[in-house]
Amino acid sequence: MVIFEEGDISCIKSLLRPSERVLRQGRDILVEEFNTRQRLWNEITEAYEKYLNGHCGDFLEDLDNAFRAKFEASLAILAWSFKKNNEDFPPAQKRFSDYELMIIDEILKYNVFEITTKEDFLTKLYRRDPEVLQLLKTYYLGIDKWIEKQLENPEIKLPLRYYLKRTWGGYKEKIKEAINEANKYSWFRTLLEDWEKEKADEVEAVKFVYEEKVQKLKKRIKELIEFFEDEKRRIAEEISRSSIEEIQRLEREKQELIERFEREKEALTKKLLELKDKELQERLKQELERARENIMREVKTLEEQIRRKGLELKQKEMELRKKEMELSAKDAELKKKIEEVLRASKNIEKGSRLVVREDAKIQELNFLGRTKSKFNEQIRILGKKYVVERMEEKKGEDTSKFSDKLDERSLKNLPENRYLEILLKEKKLLGRKEKILINARYLTRVDKLAEYGFDTDPLELADVNMYLVDARDSSKDRRTILLIASPLGFEEKIRKYVNSDQFHQNFYSENVSLILLDMESGELIYNPNDKYAKELLSLVRLELDEELYAQVKKCVEEKIAGKDYLPLNECLDCGDENYVKRAFYEMAKDGKYLVKYIDGFGLVLMRK
Repeated sequence: MVIFEEGDISCIKSLLRPSERVLRQGRDILVEEFNTRQRLWNEITEAYEKYLNGHCGDFLEDLDNAFRAKFEASLAILAWSFKKNNEDFPPAQKRFSDYELMIIDEILKYNVFEITTKEDFLTKLYRRDPEVLQLLKTYYLGIDKWIEKQLENPEIKLPLRYYLKRTWGGYKEKIKEAINEANKYSWFRTLLEDWEKEKADEVEAVKFVYEEKVQKLKKRIKELIEFFEDEKRRIAEEISRSSIEEIQRLEREKQELIERFEREKEALTKKLLELKDKELQERLKQELERARENIMREVKTLEEQIRRKGLELKQKEMELRKKEMELSAKDAELKKKIEEVLRASKNIEKGSRLVVREDAKIQELNFLGRTKSKFNEQIRILGKKYVVERMEEKKGEDTSKFSDKLDERSLKNLPENRYLEILLKEKKLLGRKEKILINARYLTRVDKLAEYGFDTDPLELADVNMYLVDARDSSKDRRTILLIASPLGFEEKIRKYVNSDQFHQNFYSENVSLILLDMESGELIYNPNDKYAKELLSLVRLELDEELYAQVKKCVEEKIAGKDYLPLNECLDCGDENYVKRAFYEMAKDGKYLVKYIDGFGLVLMRK
């Protein structure tokens, strides 16, 4: 009787072959050609990826740890070889820190014990072999405690730490046995006494060197801060008498100042790694980090001053533009821009929307609240009754990654692409009860809204595909109804694909239904042959005050009558902005008009 399944041993042996070679060679890997080591790196990373993806099956935890440790350690030794030979190999630099490679370097010095027995080691010791004596001396003077302390550092990857601890433990056993045996001889005990005295002398010398390095590093940090303060004062003085062009220059100088500090910080951090006293490293790192925090606070102040001055100058610029717009040249300028946009645009849908960050957030909250309210009772689908068994709201995007770009207020106004998972269960007394999962997603390009504060392009097929594929893969034993709502709308290519027989074959037959909801135009896109999607339209359709919307649309039609174009800001007196946008999009759908975002003028309705 099989109690548990074991992975394929022959498979893992095959995958580990290049790693085993590197581990056996140890320091000798340095003599291999760069191309050979590069090839080994690629083979090991490919094999490691296969193993992590379950290519060889599942193994017990101890075996799994041992295999992953070999993969990680062999890559670390190759990374060490690239650095040791001063060779530029970005994948290795990205994967392993200087700190990890420093530990590898120290432990590899002892890899002679991979092939040396206790007896071999004692023979070399009796012959006073210089290499063996030096290794013993380094060990006796405290390298053991130092290495063990470093191996407790969480900065070292767990699989690598696992391998290094086991390897160093094996070396230690051989060294201890050899020392215990050699202690029987007086010449060796005398040698230990000399090392002990030398150890005391070195402690004082090292202490002096460390203090000297500390003072130099502190002095460099102080000089860096003073330089920054001088530059900050200079920039602050120039802000008051700056033009728009000078504000842009000051913005660049501020950014260059930050980048210079970060480069200096990185260089100082590398110097800190040269100190083997971990406590001293941490103390100086903290001091450097405090300096960075103080400088970044000053940068925020500078940014605010630059922002205020920029706003002041932009306000003056807007006043001048307003006067200019009163002149007849306004029409000519806008017409020229419209012609340029149309000539430059290969895709007529690009730039056909305007969604601002704050509006996108409000629409996300509205969509979630409205969907929750619609699915809180008993639901009938295709003649069957269903009840909500579970409803869970989740985040689709972690917006905390933009905290270095946005202040707290802007961050809270950034949509998170939240979604609802609503599990419906058929309500009946007997027989198998069918389940339906409704995945109601709100979708925007969060990174673009974070970067620019707005987005002007409809969602593309690639934006929707990833969720369709996930739904298809997870819908083997139940139907999934994917509802995607977006204020950006959807490109025509999506509409054609969703309406096609191919889509019906690929997804509906695989228990997946799709409904796309344009949050601004109210349009619903779904496959006409999808019975489940049709059943839910009444629940997901946006509510609209038809009478009020008709008045807004009529107002827009009257304003564009006799004109070739109409900016959105000239229609705000027609009514609610959302209804005006909806009128723009609906009129464009009829084929007589285009909607485009034009820099400096906003959203514009243009006659074809």
